[in-house]
Amino acid sequence: MQRKGNAIRSESQVKNQISVGIDMGGSLWATAVQDWEAGKMSYYGLKDKVDQSKEDRVFELVTNLLHSGKRVDIFYEAGRYGYWPARKLIALGANVHILPINKLKVIMSGKTIKTDKLDAKFLAALHPSDHIPTVYIPSLEEEGRRDAEREWDRIKKSIDRVNAQMISLIERTPLPGFKSHRTAVEWRKAIRKWSKLPEWAECPSLLLLRLPNLLAELELFEKELAGWKQTIQKFQNHDEETSKQNGNTDSTAETVRKLQQFKGVGDRLSRHLPWEIGDFHRFATGKQFAAFFGLTPCPYASGTMKRDQGISKAGRKSLRKMAIECAWLWYRWQPESWLTKKWKDRLAQKGRSRRTAIVALARQLMVALWRYVVKGEVIEGAIINKPIAA
Repeated sequence: MQRKGNAIRSESQVKNQISVGIDMGGSLWATAVQDWEAGKMSYYGLKDKVDQSKEDRVFELVTNLLHSGKRVDIFYEAGRYGYWPARKLIALGANVHILPINKLKVIMSGKTIKTDKLDAKFLAALHPSDHIPTVYIPSLEEEGRRDAEREWDRIKKSIDRVNAQMISLIERTPLPGFKSHRTAVEWRKAIRKWSKLPEWAECPSLLLLRLPNLLAELELFEKELAGWKQTIQKFQNHDEETSKQNGNTDSTAETVRKLQQFKGVGDRLSRHLPWEIGDFHRFATGKQFAAFFGLTPCPYASGTMKRDQGISKAGRKSLRKMAIECAWLWYRWQPESWLTKKWKDRLAQKGRSRRTAIVALARQLMVALWRYVVKGEVIEGAIINKPIAA
């Protein structure tokens, strides 16, 4: 038996077992190696060399460790380097565990000491049996689909930003202006019309010269969005053709079709969920699926004190926002479903009660959608607009 901290490792857990912790920085990959059987930890501060990058030095180190015949588990925090190091290390034969960033803390007394070396050693002191939370490693295809949705959001935000700037500029003038966002064509027509008004001469000259610049920027973003829509549609068509050819009922295209059936779940929502999340089947239960959105409650109980800390807010904010949006659309277009009836009274109220209710509806809706997609369980009272053709 071997004790590490407060954990006692059995002989089977330490035999032929190596843990590698990597703290991936811009110029330094701090790497620590824990040989559990020998009870020894080594540290390597790996930087770029003239003939070899720090990444290649890590891969070479791991390859040598694998040649020893021992099981190698690698731990690193999610961050700037994404998933490509994990795929490379898995291809070499190692077991990779990506940890949620900033979720681990080194326990110490006094002032907090933080160095790359300490972080690497802390990661190397972890063991696969510790049941630590890990990040799902998507395939190249799944990661690409995530980028499709994130690029869409980036372009949309850029369009909204330019619109807001143009509205703000016009509000500083006596011109009529707009109160809501407009397309580039509408802005161009309006500017042409305003230039003939007497108020045009009362506007700062340099302010007016900013409008063509912003208009050109808006036109560029709208062109990008139109092109990106075509790109996404092309990938969707490819997914559907591949799914039909292979007869795969668990494919992403099939998941999109299943979600599109429900009234209120539009094309964007039905695509965003499976493209951002990946395979729904990788979750063991609907509760795990809802937890991925960060919608699960976080109670705090100590002795007689019990209080609610709200939802966990784990995962991406954009995905959680999409789940809340889906819940509002479900509430509006699915009035006869059991989910809407359950929360109808609370959602009719105002203030905190309403906000809490919509989050609860979103969580239960995600569970219900997972059960429908994975297990085929019907959502009671739900209206289906687009039934899947047999």
